[in-house]
Amino acid sequence: MTFMDKLKRRAEELDLQRKADQLAVAATKAAQQAKEKAAELADENRDKVGSVLDKAGAAIDERTQGRYADRVAKAKVQVAKGVDRLADQRTVGGGSSRPQDAPASPAQDAPPRPPQESPVSPPPPPSPYDTP
Repeated sequence: MTFMDKLKRRAEELDLQRKADQLAVAATKAAQQAKEKAAELADENRDKVGSVLDKAGAAIDERTQGRYADRVAKAKVQVAKGVDRLADQRTVGGGSSRPQDAPASPAQDAPPRPPQESPVSPPPPPSPYDTP
């Protein structure tokens, strides 16, 4: 019996595959919960994020004498967009672990459905953190 055969047998005896699968499920669940909590916090604190970005941008501009003002402004816009995107993923009502506008995953036995045409929706309102 080779070393690999012994190793495989020992792994089967310890039921490592089932334990690894359970760990993967638990890790996925923890990651989803962390994402939901981050989305909740982002949604509740959008206004605070804007003021912190403004203060941080002003401090950077002051210390660099405005040399990087354009980069700082772009970074502020990108961070604000990221916070808005994260906050928009928040589950409404807490009844589901997926955003309300996300499609439900198809059943395992059902054939895949063709993509559906979606009506064009108006653009989202401007973020209060966008700079002119």
